[in-house]
Amino acid sequence: MNYYLMDVELLFSRNPFVQQVSGQFSFIRPNETAVVKLPADRKDFSFDLPEKFRNSNVLVEVAAGGQGRSQAYYAHSLAVQMIENYGQVKVASDKSGNPLPKVYVKVYARMKDGQVQFYKDGYTDLRGRFDYTSLNTNELDNVERFSILIFSESDGAVVREAAPPKQ
Repeated sequence: MNYYLMDVELLFSRNPFVQQVSGQFSFIRPNETAVVKLPADRKDFSFDLPEKFRNSNVLVEVAAGGQGRSQAYYAHSLAVQMIENYGQVKVASDKSGNPLPKVYVKVYARMKDGQVQFYKDGYTDLRGRFDYTSLNTNELDNVERFSILIFSESDGAVVREAAPPKQ
């Protein structure tokens, strides 16, 4: 088991449409490595993330028998609702359900020609909402898909993808 701490905003900005970020870690040393003995009589096995990584964004890599698999773990306590018909995201506390104002939102768009570009960023309003589609241009007509980073200093980060609203 290899554990790599992640800077989510940096990784998102470099490659916003790739949820699997493992290739970006292939040339760095893991923050921690552990050997886990697998039971011989079982086809599946689960384990808890080490306590020291539970409040961190970390890539977990499993390597055995010449093969490897990885999965990103985003530590957050955000309840995120995508309202695709209106091009909005609603962010609330996972614990209390209360809306979270002032949560940073960064949006990239994959255009119909295949290019990926920064689209907009900003902060959620007092209702915990952010309109990720509205611009003073007609760029929305050329968007195929959005990738959206929702980042709170106190409640963690998560990445979501969304289709543009139907016009």
